[in-house]
Amino acid sequence: MSQKPVGLRNNHARARPGMRRNVLVVDVNAIGMVAVIRSLGRAGYNIHAIASQRDALGLYSRFTHHTDCNPPLDSASYLPWLREYIRSHGIEAIIQSEGFLHAIDSAYEEFAPLLPDSVPASVWQRCLSKVATQQWLMDASPASSRNMPAGGIMKDAESIPGKVDLAGLDGPFFVKADAGLARNAPAAQVIRCETVAQLSAAARGLLPGYEALVWQNFAPGKKVGVSLWRHNGKFMAQNMTLGIHMQPWTGGMMSLRESFWHEALLADARNKLEVLEWQGVAMMEYKWDPVNDQFWFIEINARYWGYLHLDLYAGKDFPKLQVDAFFGNLSEDMEPPAKKFACRHTVPGEIGYVMSRIRASDIPVWPKVCSIGGFFFRFLNLRTKSDLWYPGDRLLYWRSWLNYLRKLVTH
Repeated sequence: MSQKPVGLRNNHARARPGMRRNVLVVDVNAIGMVAVIRSLGRAGYNIHAIASQRDALGLYSRFTHHTDCNPPLDSASYLPWLREYIRSHGIEAIIQSEGFLHAIDSAYEEFAPLLPDSVPASVWQRCLSKVATQQWLMDASPASSRNMPAGGIMKDAESIPGKVDLAGLDGPFFVKADAGLARNAPAAQVIRCETVAQLSAAARGLLPGYEALVWQNFAPGKKVGVSLWRHNGKFMAQNMTLGIHMQPWTGGMMSLRESFWHEALLADARNKLEVLEWQGVAMMEYKWDPVNDQFWFIEINARYWGYLHLDLYAGKDFPKLQVDAFFGNLSEDMEPPAKKFACRHTVPGEIGYVMSRIRASDIPVWPKVCSIGGFFFRFLNLRTKSDLWYPGDRLLYWRSWLNYLRKLVTH
């Protein structure tokens, strides 16, 4: 890939009065960053979208002003390329991703003034680490360590729990590794373990490549996402989402979600985010058991989240609120949404959900048929929105279908 900007598009023809601020959105291959582009572009910002892949969906959004391909985030040429792009395009704000923060780690103070709600490096490094997050919450106070599944930190063979340590706990268990704590390992990893023996084997296999690992016991129920924006120590916007379908169906991304509200869970999420000292936007992931109304904190995603389109459809415009505040126009949105919706990531998310159920040997035929029927019924359900079928930018929906079908044919 070229080490210089390749200028995929310079869409000056779409500039309108009021499009005065140049905002750089990175890693626009992610569906959450596509939602950021749409929010800020609709609000009148000049959107500069970049990604390391030429087929990243966000590069083709009609809400962009200029698009480009950047060198790989882990390459020596990335920071010089980024500096030149910021200088030549007059970038005034950057919407960060986890990968972007790791890429600029050695020069964080240089770029921090361009990041809305920037925090000290020690804070973002903590909040991007599953190990450090869990340790911080357990050590901070009894209140902050409540509503968490059984778990712990593993730094060496002696700290790996055995059958005696986990007596009374049923599997599955999860072993999680952070990219930021990798010694010679490729990236972050999550391994599902059905038994204590599998947990021990997974930990022993991973520990040589990481400074520390987290283990967590399974938490039952449905996945919940808590969307939060904290600015100068005050919560300014909040919303909640309930996962209906996961991809794959046994657990993963929320391919179908709907509006949700739960005051006690929301309060717990705000408390934990405050204890972690995070400023800016974050999604706090929980599991909630509707049978006994119990909930457990799983992890923080200290960035924009994959289901952000549902927030936008519900009128919760987090990116606009945050960037407006960065440029001096502060407002808040703390009330429950006036309208409730369901929203799905149709392709490949919901297709993956349905296919995972079809392939499952432990699901009877009739529930599989219902999953297939439900997939097609939701095309007719006006209450169910689609991430990419967004007003004014619907070509991305068809592009995602085309990309999916191409991969299906070639693989």
